[in-house]
Amino acid sequence: MSIKPLHLIPDWRGDETLYSWSARMHRLLGGVTKETGKRLFDASHAYKEWAVSTRLDHLELVTGGSLGNIRSILLQRTVLAAYYPFLRAEQRQDFDERAATAQRTPWLTRFGMRASTLDGSEMRWCPCCAEEDVGDWCAARWRLSHQMPGAWWCVEHGMPLNRLTPGRAEWILPGVSESSAQLRLTVGLRQSLLILSALAGSLVGQEQINLVSIKRALLARLRDMGVVTSMKPVSPADLQDWFVKTDLAAAVEQVQPSFQTIFARPWIYETLLKRRSNHPLLWMMLWVAAFEGTSQQEVVRGFHEPDATLIWQEDGQGVLWVEGNFQGDDRVQAIVRSAETIRDAARQLNVSIITVRRYMREAQCAPKLVRAESRRQARKVDALAEIAALIQNKPDVSKTEIHLRCKGAVSWLSKWEPELLASLLAQISEKREKQFGFELRI
Repeated sequence: MSIKPLHLIPDWRGDETLYSWSARMHRLLGGVTKETGKRLFDASHAYKEWAVSTRLDHLELVTGGSLGNIRSILLQRTVLAAYYPFLRAEQRQDFDERAATAQRTPWLTRFGMRASTLDGSEMRWCPCCAEEDVGDWCAARWRLSHQMPGAWWCVEHGMPLNRLTPGRAEWILPGVSESSAQLRLTVGLRQSLLILSALAGSLVGQEQINLVSIKRALLARLRDMGVVTSMKPVSPADLQDWFVKTDLAAAVEQVQPSFQTIFARPWIYETLLKRRSNHPLLWMMLWVAAFEGTSQQEVVRGFHEPDATLIWQEDGQGVLWVEGNFQGDDRVQAIVRSAETIRDAARQLNVSIITVRRYMREAQCAPKLVRAESRRQARKVDALAEIAALIQNKPDVSKTEIHLRCKGAVSWLSKWEPELLASLLAQISEKREKQFGFELRI
């Protein structure tokens, strides 16, 4: 079948989705619904794939790549932007290879971590945003930030999003005349939904989320709140009891009642302590609930930089470096801010140094590990310098001589950096001068 390139290709409008661009293109082409799907995606049913299309290879051909490559379209114009940062390394590699070679792939099924309850089949929009779009471009658009999992609130206008479940065979754009959805929510509940929506929108353009650090930061936060302790095993029931009392849980119950079947399960325990890939929305809800009472900017920043709460001096015995968003007991926090050393903090708190160390360790700060790593790096530099100096002073040195003259350095590297030692010794010739002389005489 011959490919008919499009003669008119409109640019993207802001953060509109691929479906939104296709719906505008349908109005330009002027044909029937299925003909547009066939023309753009070589699939008459393409209007049904509002989240992401399977046949992006055809779209790239008819547009000549003017909309960007397939990877950029998937991660900046579809809801896959919410899932890609949570994929394992091998999954991301598979994703990138398929996108680069334009393979026809059921993207949402293969990489979307689809869950019937967490992933609804609805499109969402804000009437105020649609009205502004009509004023700017004479037509409304579907914004990607509104389609992300967990985005039930317009961050820009502070109102609930309207919803539409596609049913008819048509390419549809948001309406302007519809009023905003009416929900009776307290200020706290509204704020929790706004922060969750802002966090969902922040995933667009992200390459990877550090789930190991996210888990560590969440456990530290839950310990600070007394939900879990360092001495007893984590209780799934205690975690569930804590969550249902949060503003986010109450808000989600109103905007998405179907989630109650998920909240009834020990999902927090499974998310934090089980080795499995959980849905991005579960991670985001848990993070927003744990940092309830924190500003929107701090919640979003913390999710993308979970290790930024506490920083220790690299070579210090205990000089405390604490950022402004450090979370802990108010009195302890004030003393920690003003203290220069652990001894100073212990003296002001009237406790032992061991107690202060234990508190900081529970807050995910391990000065011993930092100090040990610093010393290890220094020892590695000294060992490499010692061997390098011997090689420089005696270019014909043999491996045996290196082992004899730099015994300590070789011993340390063989234990801690064996690959580095092997690459260093590989530069030494296998033959000595006497061996060369013997071969010449022969």
